[in-house]
Amino acid sequence: MKKDQRKFYPYLDDFDLLTIIVPQKNHDPDETYRLFGNDELIDLIIVEEVALSGEIKLLCTFDAYIDLGKIYYVINSKEDQSELYTGKIVRTELFDNIYQYRKTDLGVSYHCDQTKFKLWSPVAKSVRLELVQLGNEPQFYEMKYTTSGVWRLVVEGDVEGYRYRYHVYVNGSEIQVMDPYARASDANGQYGYIVNPQKWLPMSDMIDFSGQMLDAIIYEVNVRDFSMDPNTDFIYPGKYLGMIETGVKTRSNHPAGFDYLKELGITHVQIMPIIDFGGVDEKQPDSLYNWGYNPEQYFVPEGWYATDPDDPYARINELRAMINGLHKANIGVILDVVYNHVHVADQFPYEKLVPGYSFHVDREGILTNVSGCQNDLATHRKMIRKLIIDSCLFWAQEYHVDGFRFDLMGLIDYETMNEIRQELHALSEHIIVYGEGWKMHQSNLADRMAHMRNKKVLYTIGFFNDTFRETIKGSTFDPLIKGFATGDIGHLDRVREVLYGSALNRYLFKYTSQSINYVECHDNMTFYDKALMITNDPLRAKKQALLATSIVILAQGVPFIHMGQEWYRTKHFEDNTYRSGDPLNRINWDEIDAADQDIRFLRQLIGLRKRYPCFQLKSHYELSQQMDVFLLESGSILAHYNDDANLMVVFKPLPKKEILEVDEQYVLLCASSIIQVIASGTFELTDIGVYVFHRKEDPHDEF
Repeated sequence: MKKDQRKFYPYLDDFDLLTIIVPQKNHDPDETYRLFGNDELIDLIIVEEVALSGEIKLLCTFDAYIDLGKIYYVINSKEDQSELYTGKIVRTELFDNIYQYRKTDLGVSYHCDQTKFKLWSPVAKSVRLELVQLGNEPQFYEMKYTTSGVWRLVVEGDVEGYRYRYHVYVNGSEIQVMDPYARASDANGQYGYIVNPQKWLPMSDMIDFSGQMLDAIIYEVNVRDFSMDPNTDFIYPGKYLGMIETGVKTRSNHPAGFDYLKELGITHVQIMPIIDFGGVDEKQPDSLYNWGYNPEQYFVPEGWYATDPDDPYARINELRAMINGLHKANIGVILDVVYNHVHVADQFPYEKLVPGYSFHVDREGILTNVSGCQNDLATHRKMIRKLIIDSCLFWAQEYHVDGFRFDLMGLIDYETMNEIRQELHALSEHIIVYGEGWKMHQSNLADRMAHMRNKKVLYTIGFFNDTFRETIKGSTFDPLIKGFATGDIGHLDRVREVLYGSALNRYLFKYTSQSINYVECHDNMTFYDKALMITNDPLRAKKQALLATSIVILAQGVPFIHMGQEWYRTKHFEDNTYRSGDPLNRINWDEIDAADQDIRFLRQLIGLRKRYPCFQLKSHYELSQQMDVFLLESGSILAHYNDDANLMVVFKPLPKKEILEVDEQYVLLCASSIIQVIASGTFELTDIGVYVFHRKEDPHDEF
């Protein structure tokens, strides 16, 4: 029955409470109401009457058990009736406890002789499976309710390659719903596909990596941007397979694409979202552009990056081939995952299956918008938490991914994040976890969220260190405000702290392994663009960018590099290009030709970081014993590592002459700018740059 045809609108808000909304014109103060269903007629006791704008809200109690899988009606004394809809009851703790499903078999379990379907919806009154064989009419099967909110069906025979979705009766109408646990789908997610895992490309072994955060050097990559340069000869531009093409060259014959990655020395690539998202048209891949922070299907690879988005095996196997190829080069794969919001709230399968359950709402029942994406997932609810954990484990088990970067992790409760961390660690000690730890909630909800201020309960999870970013680069949100690398020497004490990994005396973190150090990522203006806006001098801006990237690599903590920052990537001063298209976002591989010398220097620094354990100090004790940072009058900073490495690094932000006098046994190991040796142990530095010295115990040592 349509809403505008009913005299009143009842909602079940708890196991003994319901609300009746009555339009003012239909309200009779003497009216009585009863609840009918499951062969019971139940008296309703009105305990409160609240006047709203044009409506009256009646709060009613009752003394009976409500079977949520049955249809009930509220009937008044005039014999008007209205179907009882699910209301706030789905957000009660009791509902969450009663209908928590703990097994790991939701979705489709395929076998060649029979296939099992399981769907969670405690409030559905009926569920039908729609099964479609290619070229045939849909077939429908009634599903049976079992327990813990789960509907179940076994279909006999081999249904591989069939499309499927569900038709669910809930809150007065039957709606079409995608399986939230679907592992494959057609283009743009109209149907799920039933696939045979035996036909998935076998996965290679995990990479040779310790699993220690401090051993990681992370490089952020976008699948489409990586291979869309029209001046290169990628066979699979914008696709998963384009990420692992070999033999691609720049105009000056430098290695590009995958071959460039292999030479750089990074340990992991952080892949911007490749879990199925909205905002693009998979059938017309050049019509729309999007970074992918619009999640739709949490177990399905994005079809935009597949050669044929309507072929479920193409999505799956091309992504698996990409991961295998990266693993073969001993490069780990970190998934950029988005579990704080979904693309369109009312199209999210669980919102259809259990209306009102999936999202945070305010006191008026309106969806909150802390994420800025029109909805915020209620990750603390047990079946949303289960979906997130099951999804992470699926990608780790089935696709052998090596880590997870959580978008807006400060909107995810820390119980969920800790459980994810523990489950992944039990699966493999080599998987790393980190995310955006901004404190976003201003209410009591913030006390349970996975933001940096709750780092005490999240010590095995890393956080993007925005203090590092703002200190070295300058303000992200005011492009003219300088940081250390862009010429501000007024906050050297803060620079000192971030060089210590923000963990000396627990400055920000307990351990340096919690600090993801960066000056640039996919968001906001590139470092080079900001520096150029400040200086209007391309050469100086490049020196500043090289200094900043060098600090990222050599500071204590975990280095994070945005692809292209090492060759001064520009987005032409655009601040946020998430849907700006290929011209602003694609990688221009020819840019590395002009920056070849600087890239070689950064490779050298990466090699130093890997070679010397002094760059992986973790605790306050190690930092205090093995590292000293000195603030020089010139505005430069000298970091000395006094373990077996005997290294000394000078970070110089200003193009002013200064004389550096050190122990005569120290010799220059490498430098980003010209340096003059005046005498043994005495050096003249005149330009912005990074200067690395090593003490030679034996004059015949070679480095």
